[in-house]
Amino acid sequence: MISFMDIQEVKKLKNPKAKGSAFERKICKLLSLWYTENERDDVFFRSASSGAMATQRFKKGKKTSGQQGDITSTDIEGIKFINKFSIELKSYKDFSLDFLVYKNKSLIHDWWKQCTGDAERDDKTPLLIIKKNSKPEIIIFEFSLYNTFQNYFGSIGSKRYTSGYINETEVVIMLLTDFFDYVNPAYFKNEIFYEENFYNTEHSW
Repeated sequence: MISFMDIQEVKKLKNPKAKGSAFERKICKLLSLWYTENERDDVFFRSASSGAMATQRFKKGKKTSGQQGDITSTDIEGIKFINKFSIELKSYKDFSLDFLVYKNKSLIHDWWKQCTGDAERDDKTPLLIIKKNSKPEIIIFEFSLYNTFQNYFGSIGSKRYTSGYINETEVVIMLLTDFFDYVNPAYFKNEIFYEENFYNTEHSW
């Protein structure tokens, strides 16, 4: 017998907005678990209207603290991370990375433009997390950020990431699970790390 909950889950799958919201909640939980080393799953949560409020206020010449991008936090440690990164989330039925070879335009170009635009408005660094149906999550960030990571964590190995250009910005693309394995969240909680690397609003690293 099909339960009420089963019916609700089917409706979510057919509703793109509900599907997107579920994806955002999932990433917030995964980020929280990674950031707290599996101690908490509630450090990060969806920003107001997935960042729409911050965009509208920006058009009126106003800033909205912690609401750029799709993820925010009110936790003292989470705020430190959110104040430096603007995170954009996109879940879509299908997209391709073949632009890395053929140099053609893709949905990812539009998503990256939105992500970097939000980040620049608040002097933050962009992180784009995307997912295609039935495939694992992918994270995209500036290659200059990867260079900083290498100084702390060494190389992740060429087989675990790819690089290329999106809208003339050199980026690194890897599985989100590989990012979690590679990057130790303890470094984001270290004030020296921020002082040395994140107070440059040009992100030249």
